[in-house]
Amino acid sequence: MAEVLTEIAAPVNGLLPLTRDVVVRAWIAARDLQGAAHGEEPEPLARLKDTAISMSQAADVMLRARNHAARAPQPAPAGSPSRPAPARRTP
Repeated sequence: MAEVLTEIAAPVNGLLPLTRDVVVRAWIAARDLQGAAHGEEPEPLARLKDTAISMSQAADVMLRARNHAARAPQPAPAGSPSRPAPARRTP
């Protein structure tokens, strides 16, 4: 599970941060084209900004989940004993 979360939320090359960067760039470009002053954005631009913030927060939550999954003990493979069998004594 940790590997999958890493692919999605890794800070540099994760899918979610890369997508967030695209949304941020779209928001900045649209804001510059509209000439909107900071804080006076039309609704679609405000939604892009809110989406980028939500994506950033989701990536942080996923990274914490990944770190937790990486620390969790891995289950033993099926069929293997949880404890080694005691050594047999030979007479």
